[in-house]
Amino acid sequence: MAVQVMGVGIGVFILAFVWAVALIVCITFARSPTSIASLGPVSILGAIVVSLILILIPREAKETSPEEESVVYDYSIVYRSSLIAALALFVLVGLVLFLVNHAMQPVLAKPLRKFAR
Repeated sequence: MAVQVMGVGIGVFILAFVWAVALIVCITFARSPTSIASLGPVSILGAIVVSLILILIPREAKETSPEEESVVYDYSIVYRSSLIAALALFVLVGLVLFLVNHAMQPVLAKPLRKFAR
């Protein structure tokens, strides 16, 4: 059976996310004087294509067999994997911040007149 949140399926959430990202990109780059301004209409066209693909994909059948209903799934691996992915992301962010703030400190030049006397 399909997973539903508040009576709607996952496809509605995917469509909402795709359109939100497309609109944010379009608004962000709308007034850019460079060629990146064309990224806005391209993102809208991409959202239209993704929407059409998701609308035209056939939906799964609503009938389930008795064998499929009696199967018990262990979803804890999803939570563990997402926790590991989040931890890996924060480790990478921490390493980048360490490199930016500590390892790449500028070495300022000292004036020559101070040492020439």
